[in-house]
Amino acid sequence: MNETALIKRALSGDAAAAERLITAHYARIYRLLRCLSGSAVAAEDLTQQTFVRGWQALDGFQGRSSFATWLHRIAYREYTHWLRCRHDDLPLEAAADIADIKAAHGLDSIMVSRALGHLPSDLRDVFLLYYIQELSVAETAAVLDLPVGTVKSRLFTARGQMRALWQAAEAPSAPPLDAPKRLVISGLNEAAK
Repeated sequence: MNETALIKRALSGDAAAAERLITAHYARIYRLLRCLSGSAVAAEDLTQQTFVRGWQALDGFQGRSSFATWLHRIAYREYTHWLRCRHDDLPLEAAADIADIKAAHGLDSIMVSRALGHLPSDLRDVFLLYYIQELSVAETAAVLDLPVGTVKSRLFTARGQMRALWQAAEAPSAPPLDAPKRLVISGLNEAAK
């Protein structure tokens, strides 16, 4: 059954259809919020809040974007609201302490997680949505309410900064960030679509 039919059935009170919608998207929304917040507890709360808000607004879903993009946008709004309330400038600092980084967001190493913690939030958010959540550039732009060109520019800048941070972390004697050593980070060198 497609999502449009599930949404219609959920709106008519079909609890099984609503549960299928939640089950289909819960892990991705949780992963995004876990990466953004740096906290499993906060991510659980934010994920629950995202689905509560989504359920409250479900009759307003117009299908202009995919249901997943719509949910990601709600999740991102919940995260930014949570962040404003916390007044926390570096929500990913704790990400370096994630025991199983692959389970958290599918990246190759904890070094990438640490590098993410050093990116400015505008670059980190674009990077996470595009590479971790595997949203397209257009979907990322929709979630963040940004022009597509801005997303592409931020992705380019984020990839460059991630490479520099990765190289600096790998270097035994910490050479300058512009050292000639070239390191290819899997998936980071492909151009934004």
